[in-house]
Amino acid sequence: MRTLQKWLTVINDAVAKFITALGILIIAFSVLALTGGAVTRYFTGLGFDWIMDLPPVMMPWMVFLMAGVLLRSRSHITVDFVPRYLSVRGKIWLSLFVHLFVLGCAVIFFMAGVDAVQLFHALGQFIELEFDLPYWYVYLSFPVGFGILGIFAIELALKDWLSLRRDSGTCADPILEQRQ
Repeated sequence: MRTLQKWLTVINDAVAKFITALGILIIAFSVLALTGGAVTRYFTGLGFDWIMDLPPVMMPWMVFLMAGVLLRSRSHITVDFVPRYLSVRGKIWLSLFVHLFVLGCAVIFFMAGVDAVQLFHALGQFIELEFDLPYWYVYLSFPVGFGILGIFAIELALKDWLSLRRDSGTCADPILEQRQ
């Protein structure tokens, strides 16, 4: 089981780096496109609608893909009043519960995302930009993002489970361990 966890960590490290780079590119494109569009309009009086409309369409790709990365790096918003009252083992149990809960939610949202993509693909509707962009391209970010979140949650739950199986005297703090 440790081998599976190590392989998942290696693969998820690469996936997380790729997603982070993609998120940086999406933000950079959005900022540069909006700034460039404003400058072009100011100096020429002309602008391209797609430059203003495309960044909001790209945001679901950044948001849903980054959800897993934020969970994995523990950079998401948390309320940390309970862990201070728990023992090290209690923190691991709490972490395991959270990761399994996230996994369950990710599976549900993944299935709903697949249904949404199938629906919008069948409808054949397009977003009205200067070029035709099918709606289902945007909704594809839901199952992709939640699928990745689920895989990351499996890795984290497996780490928690392996921490619980270790000798209780040598259990490390899962919060400190995951931030490394």
